[in-house]
Amino acid sequence: MRTTHWVTVVACIVGLTWAAPAQAGRRSFIWTFDTEIVPKGDVELEQWLWARSRAPAAPQRPSVYWIWWGPVLGLSQHLELAIPFQVRANQTDTQLESFEADFRYRLFPRGDDRAFQPLVRAVWHQAINTPEPSRVDVDLVGSYQWDSGLRTTVDLGAQVGLPALRGDEGPARILGTYSVGVSYPVIEDELRLSLESFGEFGLKDANQDPHLFVGPSVAWTFGRMWVTAGTLFGLTAVAPETPRFMPRLIWAVAL
Repeated sequence: MRTTHWVTVVACIVGLTWAAPAQAGRRSFIWTFDTEIVPKGDVELEQWLWARSRAPAAPQRPSVYWIWWGPVLGLSQHLELAIPFQVRANQTDTQLESFEADFRYRLFPRGDDRAFQPLVRAVWHQAINTPEPSRVDVDLVGSYQWDSGLRTTVDLGAQVGLPALRGDEGPARILGTYSVGVSYPVIEDELRLSLESFGEFGLKDANQDPHLFVGPSVAWTFGRMWVTAGTLFGLTAVAPETPRFMPRLIWAVAL
């Protein structure tokens, strides 16, 4: 009887979770940060799986894979906080790469339905087993959504590497990033198709060639879960050392 009782309880919880309306901070894109945030008091468990393939002009560099996992907390109707860790792997090695404190502040409160929405993102990235230094990331994000549901988002960012934070020598390194995404609802509040681009370039003492990627993605929301998947294709004609593929799968469940 006791086993039957617990099976019934678990089934009820799963059923309620599946039937509940979507509350997760949904993403339409795999790379461009958007302005949706988690509701105040809610917790979302989010995971990213992504990779960078080999570049035609740098065959000695192996493909690299990452797992990003962490809770996302709705601290207010303006602010959410993600506290993830990240694992990095290639064909010979797997290691814990870093952990982060990732703050996303939306200037207008969640639930505000005006077409234009701005957001500021600030991240403390603590490097562990990686030659890259600890760093601070800053992004300025703006989204605009038309009555038809068509949505466009622009994300401009900078990654400031600070070797001194880990006791290393060397100057600060600054990497610039930019991305633009456009998405359209195929099924309202459930399925979106998107196209986006992502670029990165060295600004100061960053050993980084310019890279540019473009590609499609699809976002599906169901119950209290959402999944976004796609891949970016490196424009190697622009920069030969750009990886050919950069796929990413993101999924989350709101608790």
